Amino acid sequence: MAGPRQRLGFRSVVAASIVGLLLAPPTFPNHIVMHGGPFGGVVIGLLPHPAQPDTLYLAAFGSGVYKSLDGGRRWTAASSGLDDLTVLTLAMAPREPAVLYAGTDSGVFVSRDAGATWRRTGSGASDRNIRSLAVVPGRPTVLYAATDRGVLWSWDQGATWAPRSFGSVPRDLRVIRVDPSNPARLFAAGFGGVVRSDDEGRRWRTASSGLADLRVRALAIDPSRSEVLYAGTAGAGVFTSTDGGGRWRSFNEGLRNLTVLSLLVTLEGERLAGTVGGVYRRGPGGAAWELVGEEILTLTITFVASSPHRPGTIYAGTGGLLFVSENSGRHWRELAVSVAAAPAPLATSAAEAHSRNERR
Repeated sequence: MAGPRQRLGFRSVVAASIVGLLLAPPTFPNHIVMHGGPFGGVVIGLLPHPAQPDTLYLAAFGSGVYKSLDGGRRWTAASSGLDDLTVLTLAMAPREPAVLYAGTDSGVFVSRDAGATWRRTGSGASDRNIRSLAVVPGRPTVLYAATDRGVLWSWDQGATWAPRSFGSVPRDLRVIRVDPSNPARLFAAGFGGVVRSDDEGRRWRTASSGLADLRVRALAIDPSRSEVLYAGTAGAGVFTSTDGGGRWRSFNEGLRNLTVLSLLVTLEGERLAGTVGGVYRRGPGGAAWELVGEEILTLTITFVASSPHRPGTIYAGTGGLLFVSENSGRHWRELAVSVAAAPAPLATSAAEAHSRNERR
């Protein structure tokens, strides 16, 4: 059995492939190499249940959706009816937690039975790479999608999709967020900077002043002060805005790795950045970022997510593995997960995705 150093070394071999997956424009590589993770794909997002502390959903690019009922120790494949396993994002209607959405390389799928079965949503989204989904708080039938060709929106739980971006909106989007204090306000970001809408996406304006790198991969809104935003870029680190995107400034003190793939702001005010070289933490009022968790220092972090039920509990994904911290990221442990009914390996599914994109 390989020792800890050997395992870390092997994981670093695939870091470049994972970064390529997350940073490259719409066509995905067909040569992604995995390192034996239990999920059979690159773990790319985690969605906690809003009312059941031990229920988690996991998105894995190349192998679909997984569900855990015990806090992440045991997982079951939850991809029945999901005919595209290149899952890039998951979303849930907080008031209707049995309704889930999965964004894939070829459109949006919906589950109305807590992930037991899935079906493809209506017309208008099937020819898009869906990178990010957002359900409007208080309006569970309305959702937005950030795609490789702008913003889409649906007003009927995905039965119908229509374009919702014009003019200044970058085509190659990576993330979309709804302001938690104002559901009419949207922020979208991608390889072209940040844009903002104050009227549910009818009109957009550029919100990138001060960004030194317009290749924005991550965007986070402070849940306590929604005018405070954070943007993670592909090469210039983290930027922050205190006026809703009107002006940005560098927020890189202590941040040694400037390729940022994910950002998280917790209810407690902790800020965490997932990079191609571990997780950085910046506490409330902190003057600088701190590289935390010797267990994951060399790993490419594909996402960071928090538990809404257990303050200080943070999840991080890397390659095919899942880590958890119970002290706001200071220390991490790998979840020794058990996965039932795992689907086909990543290589096959990623190759199919690449072939589809080449034919577009």
